Amino acid sequence: MGKKRGWLALVLVLVLWNVTGCEASEVEDLWNAVLEVLEEESEITATETPEAYDLTLTFPTDRYPETASHIADAISKGHSEVCTIDRDGSDRRRELSLANIPTKSGFDRDEWPMAMCEEGGEGASVRYIDPSDNRGAGSWVGNQLREHPDGTRVKFVVP
Repeated sequence: MGKKRGWLALVLVLVLWNVTGCEASEVEDLWNAVLEVLEEESEITATETPEAYDLTLTFPTDRYPETASHIADAISKGHSEVCTIDRDGSDRRRELSLANIPTKSGFDRDEWPMAMCEEGGEGASVRYIDPSDNRGAGSWVGNQLREHPDGTRVKFVVP
């Protein structure tokens, strides 16, 4: 429930208390009933709102299988499937996500969520993968999202 609605509900209860002259315990019961209704309403509203993303991007698993596998595994373990584009913060998020992951000869460290996503950074899933798979996937994603501004929410689908 938003702050504005909470205050409005409180004022309504106080006005009813003043007008009806009911006891304090009755006011508490009325307040609890109002809160229950407002909480139920907010649950309904949340499920009826538009999806929490602006576009869907289907990742080409056949072209970048190692990256696709990493993304799918990370999402199944609770990482966000939605990437909110924030290019300016990517260097800092990359620094945070790779901080305790040493480099490994012959491999790239792939991150999910990606550093270009607000959801990335500390706590991101990191996996060693083939450099050509990782860099090809990064280039593909960059080309797909080039025209979309920061703040765009992209849902990644890995078939």
